[in-house]
Amino acid sequence: MNLETRLDSRLWQFIQNSYENRNFTAAIIDALHFLSDLIREKSGLESDGVALIGNAFGGRSPKLKVNKLQSDSEWNVQKGTEQILRGIYQSIRNPRSHRRYNDKPEDADAIILFTNYLIGIIDQSKSPFSKDLFIDSVFDPDFAENERYAELLVKKIPPKKRLEIFVDVYRAKEGADRDKLQYFIRALLKKLTKNDMSQVYEIVSEELEHTNEEGTIRNILTIFPSFCWKHYEEIGRLRIEKKLIESIKSGRYQEEQKKCLSGSLGTWAPDILEHFLLKKELMNALYRKLSWGEQIEKDYVFRYFFFYMIEEEPKQRMINILIKGLKDGNKSYYEKVEFLINYHGEPWKEALKESFDNFAEFEPTPDVPEDDIPF
Repeated sequence: MNLETRLDSRLWQFIQNSYENRNFTAAIIDALHFLSDLIREKSGLESDGVALIGNAFGGRSPKLKVNKLQSDSEWNVQKGTEQILRGIYQSIRNPRSHRRYNDKPEDADAIILFTNYLIGIIDQSKSPFSKDLFIDSVFDPDFAENERYAELLVKKIPPKKRLEIFVDVYRAKEGADRDKLQYFIRALLKKLTKNDMSQVYEIVSEELEHTNEEGTIRNILTIFPSFCWKHYEEIGRLRIEKKLIESIKSGRYQEEQKKCLSGSLGTWAPDILEHFLLKKELMNALYRKLSWGEQIEKDYVFRYFFFYMIEEEPKQRMINILIKGLKDGNKSYYEKVEFLINYHGEPWKEALKESFDNFAEFEPTPDVPEDDIPF
C-alpha cells in the first residue's frame, strides 16, 4: 500500500522521515503529535493528552464542535468523538511514549490511516473563534475607545492566535482610526510572549526601514507605546528620526489661527523623544528655530516642543535663548518664562527673574502706506 497517496499531505510530511526509515513506532507517535498540534491550533488551547481532548471537545460548550449540536444524536457524536480521541491517547500514544515498542508496518498503517480520518473530522469542526469576524470587530466603527473594551476583545483571542491576529490587524492599519487601533494594539501587546514581541519588533522595523508614507509613520508612532521605539532596529529608527527632524526644520505654526502650517510630521517626535537616537540633532534644530527663526517658527517650537525642552535641569543654551527673547521684547517668550518661574522652581527663577522683571514688550512699527507719507 502506498500510504503517502492516502494521507493528508500535512500529515505525510510530518511522519515521512520516520516512516521511510521504517521506524514505524516513531511514525505513529509523530502522527499523534500532529493530531495534538492541530487540535491546539484549532481550539487555541495549550494543554496536551486527555486534558486537551476534554477541554476541546467536552463540556456543555465545547471549543470544537463536530456538528451543530442541535439534537441528542448530534451530542452523542460529539461525545463519541471525544471518547475516541481520549482512547487514542490512552491506549496508543501514551504507552509508546513510556516504553519500547516495535510496531509492524501494517499496524502503523492502520493507526496512521485512522488518525488521518480523525484529522478530517477536526478540520471540519467549528471553532467559537472566527478570525475574520474578530478582525471586523477590531475595525468596527462602534469600537468603544477605552482600555476595558480593548482588554475584553483581546481576551477572546486564543493564545496561539494572538501573534497571527496582530500581524493581520497591523497589515490592515492604513485608513483605520488610529485612536481606536491604539487601544486594541496596546492591549494585545500585553498578552504576547517575549518571542512574539521579538517578531512584532522585527515586522515594524522592516517597515520603518523602507516606508516613505507619512501616514504609516504616524500610525506606528500612535498605536505603539513609546518604549517600543528602543526595540526597533537601529537603521530604521535613524531613518525615521531624520525624517522627523527634517520636518521640524520646516515647521511653522500660526498662533492666531491655531494652525500648523508646515512640519506636521515632526510634531509626532515628542512621543518618542525619551528614546531618540538623534536627540542632540533634534534639540539643535529646535534651538536654531528659537534663536533665528521667524515668529511662526518660534511658535511651532513653543506649541509642540516647549514642555519637552524644559523637563530637565535648565541648560545654559536654553536660558540664553529665553533671555534674548525677553530683551527683544517678544511677548511669547515672556509668557513661557512666566510659566517657568511660577511652576518650574528655583533654578529657572534664579536664571530668568531679572530679565523677566525688566521685560518691555516690543511694539512693531505699523506699515505706513506711501500715500500717507507727509513729504
